Amino acid sequence: MSDLLYEIGTEEIPAGYLQPALRRLVDEFAALLAANGLEARSVRGACTPRRLTLAAGGLPEAQAARRTKVVGPPASAAFDRDGRPTPAAHGFARSKGVPVESLQIEQSRKGPYVAAVVEEPGRPAGEVVPGLLAQATAGLRFPKSMRWESGGATFARPIRWLVALLRHEVLPLEIAGVHADRRTRGHRFLAPGEIELRDASYEDYRAALRRAYVIVDDRERRDILKGRISAILGAHGSELRDEALLDDVTGMVEWPHAVEGSFDDAFLAVPAPVLVAAMKGHQYDFPVWGADGRLRPRFVAVSDRTEEHDDLVRAGNERVLRARLDDARFFWEHDRGRPLDELVPRLEGVVFLGGLGTNLQRTERLAGLSVRIAQHPGGGAPVEHVQRAARLCKADLLTGLVGEFPALQGVVGGEIARVQGEPEPVARAVAEHYRPAGPDDALPETPAGRVLALADKLDVIVGCFAIGLLPSGSQDPYGLRRGALGILRILERDVAVPYEALLRMAVETYREHGVETSEEARAALVAFVLERLEQLARDRGFRHDFVAAVRASGWRRVDDFWRRLEALVECATRPWWPELVELVDRTHRITSDDGDGAELREDLLSEPLERQLAAALAEHAGGIRERFAAGDYVGGAEAGCAAFARLVHEFFDQVFINVEDRAVRANRKALCRRVCTLFSHNLANLYWIQTTEGQGESAQSSGGCCG
Repeated sequence: MSDLLYEIGTEEIPAGYLQPALRRLVDEFAALLAANGLEARSVRGACTPRRLTLAAGGLPEAQAARRTKVVGPPASAAFDRDGRPTPAAHGFARSKGVPVESLQIEQSRKGPYVAAVVEEPGRPAGEVVPGLLAQATAGLRFPKSMRWESGGATFARPIRWLVALLRHEVLPLEIAGVHADRRTRGHRFLAPGEIELRDASYEDYRAALRRAYVIVDDRERRDILKGRISAILGAHGSELRDEALLDDVTGMVEWPHAVEGSFDDAFLAVPAPVLVAAMKGHQYDFPVWGADGRLRPRFVAVSDRTEEHDDLVRAGNERVLRARLDDARFFWEHDRGRPLDELVPRLEGVVFLGGLGTNLQRTERLAGLSVRIAQHPGGGAPVEHVQRAARLCKADLLTGLVGEFPALQGVVGGEIARVQGEPEPVARAVAEHYRPAGPDDALPETPAGRVLALADKLDVIVGCFAIGLLPSGSQDPYGLRRGALGILRILERDVAVPYEALLRMAVETYREHGVETSEEARAALVAFVLERLEQLARDRGFRHDFVAAVRASGWRRVDDFWRRLEALVECATRPWWPELVELVDRTHRITSDDGDGAELREDLLSEPLERQLAAALAEHAGGIRERFAAGDYVGGAEAGCAAFARLVHEFFDQVFINVEDRAVRANRKALCRRVCTLFSHNLANLYWIQTTEGQGESAQSSGGCCG
């Protein structure tokens, strides 16, 4: 067994490129090793701004020998009537390097043919691995790549050195005109010299780089930074809140260090979100909050230097931040003096999206749609607050602050609305209406903010579907998937409006403003949102058959979808669960080809068991349905199983359903349908649950159970 060490040394790669590239490099190389008979015991990666590193442990010395069967000429041509090999057989055996006596006769659709078993010796790892490394490297993709020199090579940044070691040996590898050797490089400024590596030991490599002021393991680097930043914040009664910013700065340094700095108290007159945006936007500084939740005139800067450079790093960051805060204060003082109401008409000059009008037209749509949502029984927000916030929410697009800090869209409008005397619910709704901007972003906290956030995202999604701007593959330039997930997250917790009702409201609002949505686009909209919901459920670890079962049921509200899923998880732990699944599965399959079916007729119930089943439905179905309607899904499922499982199974065992008499047959199916829909419409269609072979989705091709 051997160790492999591979390092791509580059100019500084943007932090956001590192982790996706490293994951792809590791996964692709591990897959290539396995596909080529060189599966390693472990393949891991590490990265800094100047390097991507692969380390493979327990690599076989060579590929295993392979035996393959090669088919040759027909047996009639390879052997004469006496069974002696002909020249054709000798020539085939010679071409494959095997004795003619070892040829075998194989039967095929065209008759008997001769075949040779060929043994191919495995190639040494040192011959195979260079090509695999080159292939894995060539497969890396970046949001933006650079092209340099005459060779036309592309990469995130120019490649400056390569390390490729197998045991003690340098592998013959050349990428983008750079030949691999055993020399890596330390920190660009603290230890810029070359470091010669003796062998492919990853631990020795890590130790050598640490001595040269490089922490190559990104997880270790992140932990160090987190500890140092947290220690500074803790001295002020605060704690590290921004894990995403921590991820960013981890990818910007090789020697992780943190320095505390300060700024003038006078800047605290500017709203805290604006100051925080100035700190994070360009300097990637961490704001310091006090134990009382107020922003302090302090910040934490991440440094790629040692403690000896703290004064220089602090002074540089303070100087640059002061200039940024001066700009922020200037724009704030200017913007707060301009009434938002006066800015709204000027939105006519700002195009929203080709085919969907200007931002003034969008503001008018948002006002109409958000009022519709607020007036819905599940909307839960004061109409006057929603309507006013909808009118003002896009006005800050014309402010200097948003021009300087685009990430503050909405936030700036909320702060200006507050100082201009708007009601607090209106100001907060304006500030919150872009939330959530991503999977980890906070949800709107106020009723008006939630309604306006829904309207804002619906307007984009429905409008894009109406004019055919749909996401495809990995391309989603208008953030429709992100917007749909934001809608689902809000509906999961805070707004009790069915998602289809929301889509209808948005479609109707667009129609009133002259944009029609075709039936095909409406169907695609519903499917698009459902796909996002199902993917979200799978990402959270719910079984795919549970998700399918709930999707096929009668849920309408997103919060109810999640309650039903959680109920199935709980039900699956109960001893009666298999009986309940079988109960629904059997009744579903016998009625699946029956359409809506006939109504149940009491006068056609002749068998004692079918009369008992009808009586049990009359006695228990109403109470079970009420428990489901109240959200007691587990209790309703248990009660339903107790009332019907034994009775239904006896009914199927003793009553022949598919009788010749069409009316009796339809009536018995109608009885089964009532039992099935009691669960499939009010809990989940458990036909999709996979508990035993032949059940659930795999049972779709099965015939109905007849007796």
